[in-house]
Amino acid sequence: MSFVRLLIHFMLVLLASGLPVDIRSPEASEKSAGSKPKLSQLFEARISLGAFSSPIPIPGGQRIVAKVEGGTLKGTLSGTISSGISVIDLFDNGQAIMSSIRSIGTTTDGLPFLVEETGVGSPADNYGRMMVSIGGNLARLANQFVIADAELSSDRKSVATTGYVLQDR
Repeated sequence: MSFVRLLIHFMLVLLASGLPVDIRSPEASEKSAGSKPKLSQLFEARISLGAFSSPIPIPGGQRIVAKVEGGTLKGTLSGTISSGISVIDLFDNGQAIMSSIRSIGTTTDGLPFLVEETGVGSPADNYGRMMVSIGGNLARLANQFVIADAELSSDRKSVATTGYVLQDR
């Protein structure tokens, strides 16, 4: 995925979140025109999924649920995913989805962690925000904005996710 597409999806997620967005004056925009957000890759994950449930009707579409059966994280945050749950809402137009994955596991240092990802997109491209709960030298992640780029495999048996940390300017 290109950096520009990732930023566009990030802004859509932010706007859809209902959080206040600072619309700056032209003067403030000119001052920060050369300043761009910087992303740093935090990890790459491969998550194995169990069989999906039968579709559950929801307003405007259907929800499918699968157990997270395991996985791995490689990068600054490395470890083993032991379990979790994946929920995908597919809307009737077939073009838009909302997804969430909650995974628990243990880092290579033996610390427990919880990663919660909520995303939006299409069946082919899904971007979202991750919240990371962990202790030790990575406890700072609880206060950082982590962007997720997730892709469900064509056989629906795994999810590949890359997590990026939004760096200070």
